[in-house]
Parts: sequence; structure tokens; C-alpha cells
Amino acid sequence: MQKKQSRTAKKSVKPVRKKARKSVDTGMTIDFQIARKIQAAMIPRRLPPIEGLEMASLYLPCSGVGGDLFDIIQLSEDILVFLIFGVTGHRVSSMLISALAKVRFFSHIRAVRSPRVVIERVNAEIIRDVSAEFYLTAFVGYLDLHDNKLTYSNAGHIDPVIYRVEDGSLVHLKPQGTLIGILDDGFYDEQSVYLNPGDRLLLFTEGILGVFGDRNAPSTRKILDRMIQKEAGRATPQQLVDHFRVQGEPLVAARGQKDDFSLIVVEILTQSRRNQIKERLGFSPDSPVYLQTLSYYEEMDHATAIVLSAMDVFGYPDEVIRKMKVSLTELLVNAIYHGNNKDYTKKVFMGHIVDGKKTEVAIMDEGKGFDPRIIPDPTLPENIGKDCGRGLYIVRHYVDKIEFNPRGNRVAITKYHPYG
Repeated sequence: MQKKQSRTAKKSVKPVRKKARKSVDTGMTIDFQIARKIQAAMIPRRLPPIEGLEMASLYLPCSGVGGDLFDIIQLSEDILVFLIFGVTGHRVSSMLISALAKVRFFSHIRAVRSPRVVIERVNAEIIRDVSAEFYLTAFVGYLDLHDNKLTYSNAGHIDPVIYRVEDGSLVHLKPQGTLIGILDDGFYDEQSVYLNPGDRLLLFTEGILGVFGDRNAPSTRKILDRMIQKEAGRATPQQLVDHFRVQGEPLVAARGQKDDFSLIVVEILTQSRRNQIKERLGFSPDSPVYLQTLSYYEEMDHATAIVLSAMDVFGYPDEVIRKMKVSLTELLVNAIYHGNNKDYTKKVFMGHIVDGKKTEVAIMDEGKGFDPRIIPDPTLPENIGKDCGRGLYIVRHYVDKIEFNPRGNRVAITKYHPYG
């Protein structure tokens, strides 16, 4: 194996010195301020709401500009990807390289379903494009929400841990690969582990060790592990994150923290994701429901088309399919606009069953709900011209049955096959 060689030849050019521009308010250079803002913008402010999981995160930057980044990417209803990595150094250049690396990780994560292949491709590109003085550690994990199987690859990153709620033990997801950006033919392994209901997954960067002592001392990791075993079993992900924040923030304020400190905590909830959604939508766990999740208006056409295509396969007349399209569009708009109040971090869940006898569709938002009995009748003279109740009025006349749950954030419609 050959070590990476520097690919930038230095020219003998006399540097032109300029006075660093200072910020009047903070004394930091404007370039430094911009770099810090760019880095903060790359840290996710909100984690995706995933049914069946509870998640929380923490990012505490050191006094300089570092190269730590993390993200959680939802590839589909069933696949969630955890990405956490760190670049050597605490300079603006480290931050810029971490931004470049994040773009590369995102591109390959969306192209392949193998964490090993993702890291291999990123390593090749970092070797090609980045100066030899920089390298990365990284952890990439794909979680299949069908069976909570985590498939991961660890390239020299501080090992994440799984807290087993059953016996309070810790499973370390230790590095099995070389650092990124060091070797042209670096070795990267891929392993899998199953998460059980109640288990917690914790991912962090090396800055977390500075909270508990000398980051290079073996005893520091033991202290961290003992703290996780003590707190994880009785704390929610957010409570666990708050516990770390309380310990880390004083160090950051006193400029005693030399490295960025990032943390993600994930808890597997006690019901399987699909069965939980089915039950909340009003279906039985063993029913053949096709589940979809959406948050934006732009996703409605695709979600609706899947239902309509199934109806076409079972020979529903064109007029019935057209009315179903209108009904689903009205209900999905209501769920996004009124139910979730146009908060696109919230989700709308839709499940359907189509066969030769009937079509059943249930739609549920994450809002507070409403009382459908108080919706004004749009056909009454005093309501003509008012923008209220017309969508539900149309749906009631286009389907054979419409039902709301007591909370009012779920609606179920049924249309019987005219020839079934």
C-alpha cells in the first residue's frame, strides 16, 4: 500500500501581506466569522421525524473552527442513514474540507446502499482532491426500519455504542477500516447488528472525550462508558443529550474544549414501525397496507398516483378513479395545510388497501386535530362564498364512507367497487 503524496507543488512566490480585517464587535476576523456561520449551517437544526424512533442531537463547537459534521438522511420510508465524521485540524481549511466531504458523502449515500462502498468512494475522491496533510475519520450506518438492522462501516472513527436495554450492556461498533485520505487502497469493512426495542444508539466525535478528561487516556473512554450505562437506561434521548450539554458547555465557555463535540442519540421504540403506523391509521397489524409518508404538496401527485394505479389494475371505472383523485388531493391538502399548519418537519401518513371489492384509504397528520362536526355546511346561504368546508363536502359525496378518529387528525375513506 502506498501512502498518499502531496499533490500541490509550492511555488516560490513572495507573499503579499495584508492586515486582517477585524470585526468591531467581536475582534474575530470576518473570514473566521463567515467560516463559523458556514459550519453552523451544515449542522442539522432539526432531525427528521421518524415513526418508531426517538432522536436527539447536540453540537458544541470549540473556540476555533473545526471539521466535525454529522447528519441523518432519510433515503426512503424504510432506510435511514447516520453520518458522522471529523477532519483533522481546527482551521478554516478543515471546515472547508469537511464541507467538501459532506457533499461527497451525500452524493454516494444516495447512489448506493452500502456504507463500505460509500467510504471507499469518498476516500478515492479525498485522495485525489485534498492535500495530503488532511485526513478524515467517519462512521456511516444504514438502518433498515423494517427489522431495525444497522449495517455500518467505521473508518477510524471513535466507536459508537449500542446500549442494550435488556441487560444494560454496551456494544461497541469499533473501527474496522483505515482513515480516509491516507491510503489509495485503504481497507474498509462492513458489518451488521440488530437493534431491539428500547435499545439506544449513541454516535459521537472525539471531542466528547475532552469532557471526561484526557482524550488520549484509556481511562477516559471507560469513564464515558460508565456514564452511558448509568444514564441511558433511564433517560430519553433528549434527556441524555441535555446531560452531556450540562457537562460540556462550561468547558466551551472557558475555552477549555479543544475539539468540537457532536452527539446523536437514537432510541428504538417498543413497537415495530410499520405495525405502529398501521394501528394509528386504523388498520390491523397483519393487514396488507401500502404505507406512504409525505410532508410537501409536491409529493401528493406521486402518493395519489400509487393508489389510482392500483384501482386501475382492479378495473375501477375511470369516473370512480377521477373522483378518488379529487378526494385524496383535498384530504392531503387539508392534512398538510390545516393539520400540520404547513410545518414541513411534520409528516402526513397515508395507507391504502385496494382489491376487487373496495378501496380503503386512511390519512393522518401530526397536528392537534379538529372537530369535523363544527365545519360549516357550504351549501347554506350564509356560507356561500366563504372558503370553508367545500373540500370535505365534495369528498363526502365522492366516496361511500368517511370516518374521523376522535382527535380529528385522521380520516378514513372507503369506495366500493361498482362491479365487485
